[in-house]
Amino acid sequence: MATVSVDNGELVVTIRGMRKVWSLKSEITIPIAHVKGATVDPGIRDEFPRTIEKRVGTNLYQTYYGGTFVQDGDKVFWDVRKPENAIVITLDNEDFDRLVVEVENPRETVELVEGAVGKRP
Repeated sequence: MATVSVDNGELVVTIRGMRKVWSLKSEITIPIAHVKGATVDPGIRDEFPRTIEKRVGTNLYQTYYGGTFVQDGDKVFWDVRKPENAIVITLDNEDFDRLVVEVENPRETVELVEGAVGKRP
């Protein structure tokens, strides 16, 4: 599971526990200016493509996806075990096109991100 915070104009996604090892990341920091928005998407696992162009991460028997995947030409970071708690953060001008992360409170986290995006100059 990940935690998402906004600090000094940056979105900070912190990967917790063993997922740091499985996803090969412990933290991702993105300037808010590069965040397009966030949505709650409990059906995200259904969208995971059967064909992955490139993968640097983990697929644990289709019960956990963690790491960097290329899907339909987009570079996407995943940290999801329970898709009902998944959110999608869409980015612009960053290494990743999207972050798909499981969080404790999806709606609150999306509101936090959307609030920060709405306040940017």
